[in-house]
Amino acid sequence: MYLEAEVGQYVLKNVGSLTGLETSLETITDRNGSIVVRAGERITPEKIELLKSNGVNRIWVKVEEVLPPLVDVRKIDEAKEQIQQVFDTVATKLRIETEQVWRVSQTVLNDIVRNYGDKISLVFLVQQTDEDYTYTHEVHVSMISSLVGLEMGLKLEELSHLAFSAMIHDVGKALVPKEILLASRKLTPEEFEIMKKHVAFGERICRQSGLNDERVISSVRDHHEKLDGSGYLSGLSDRQISLFARIVSVVDIYDALVSNRSYKPSWTPYKAMTEIIRLASLNKLDAKVVKSMVSLLGLYPIGTTVVLNEGTKAIVVGVNRRNPLRPIVQIENGETIDLTEEKNLRVVSVLE
Repeated sequence: MYLEAEVGQYVLKNVGSLTGLETSLETITDRNGSIVVRAGERITPEKIELLKSNGVNRIWVKVEEVLPPLVDVRKIDEAKEQIQQVFDTVATKLRIETEQVWRVSQTVLNDIVRNYGDKISLVFLVQQTDEDYTYTHEVHVSMISSLVGLEMGLKLEELSHLAFSAMIHDVGKALVPKEILLASRKLTPEEFEIMKKHVAFGERICRQSGLNDERVISSVRDHHEKLDGSGYLSGLSDRQISLFARIVSVVDIYDALVSNRSYKPSWTPYKAMTEIIRLASLNKLDAKVVKSMVSLLGLYPIGTTVVLNEGTKAIVVGVNRRNPLRPIVQIENGETIDLTEEKNLRVVSVLE
């Protein structure tokens, strides 16, 4: 659900972690139908107490950012629309419009390369339905994968193909029956076996479309493989999995965790990042890839509510790439503080 053509980070937050600085993205009513908070309205401390008293636990909010986004927000929205067209074509013609994907992925990549710096801000779309998630997810994974590749020192030619492959990494889902793909419940074991085949479908579609770059093929076919051999479909391990697939794998999991689906609630960015780090510690994900993503999105991603050492509650509004433990925060009185410049302040805890 893309709500406004303006800059902001959209996060599903626990009401108890709100700081009074967020803007609601949804209209909440009480048991009598009276409005507690309107979409587009700032959630003041008074509104927070009203939400609590009405039993509201989680709410979609927008967190204002202090940095311009790496990718123009209109380009992100346009990319999603283009990828939806690509998937629609695949479903009917079993062929990827490769020029269309290349054009979209390079437009996004160009912004990332041009705006990459020490302070990072990356905005995301919020999907409205499970079907919308598929296209939104492809764009998010392409953006973050490109950024991770840049952080890891990939050359521009490599970045171009990484951005392209990440933009279609789930293209095989176009051939998964919609009653399985869009099921609003946990899949049965038999259904999950069919779902897993989307990676094989994706490889077949790529080759039928004239795509033979093995880096691209690997991103599509192997992004659910794990370094310890516990992934699918082939149970590959370690160096059998290409760097492109390793990058897409990490980003794919992170974006899936923070996304809201009909069968599961969204995880907070902090909780999702913590899970990614845990999976790397278990040798399921590439630790170097994870380290690069933490540098970019922060250990405390934008939208995370933190508590500073002097007791102030603050919300993360920007990430310092060279010091992910010291983000840019906004405290309860609205003041913005860069923790890399305020050495006497530090994050001591996170409010989930």
